[in-house]
Amino acid sequence: MLGSVKNRFNIFIFCVIIMSSCYSNIKKKDGTSLSFTEQIKLKQYKVQGKLLYTQYCTNCHQEDGTGLGKLIPPISESHRLKTDASSAICIIKNGMEGVVEVDGIQYDGKMPANYNLTNLEIAEITTFIGNSWKNSIGIVTSSQVEKALIGCN
Repeated sequence: MLGSVKNRFNIFIFCVIIMSSCYSNIKKKDGTSLSFTEQIKLKQYKVQGKLLYTQYCTNCHQEDGTGLGKLIPPISESHRLKTDASSAICIIKNGMEGVVEVDGIQYDGKMPANYNLTNLEIAEITTFIGNSWKNSIGIVTSSQVEKALIGCN
């Protein structure tokens, strides 16, 4: 019995050491560091967001976010995400139709709405694309998504 408790304690200590070694000094936009919990949440959102991106977005925006020729705009290095994540959230949920200009190129396609996505799923997708391909916007939470969707036209 004592050996079992000692083994569990050793496993616990090992896990704490491993988890703390994963801690890095990721910065928020205001220059402060993300807490360990925030870093774990960011990593979880990015992993789940990548799965959802693959399911819902890759066919058009491609695995690397570069879009599809002159038909589908790129979302890699996205100015919209960096300056107005609320707009990107609204587009993910409600779709988009009409001309959009990205890096001097006009795209006139239609992005279908994703009404079936939950606020959490939209937060995860936005966090993934917002922290991939030279984008760096940090964590997008489901409460941020909820607020953004209230403001959608």
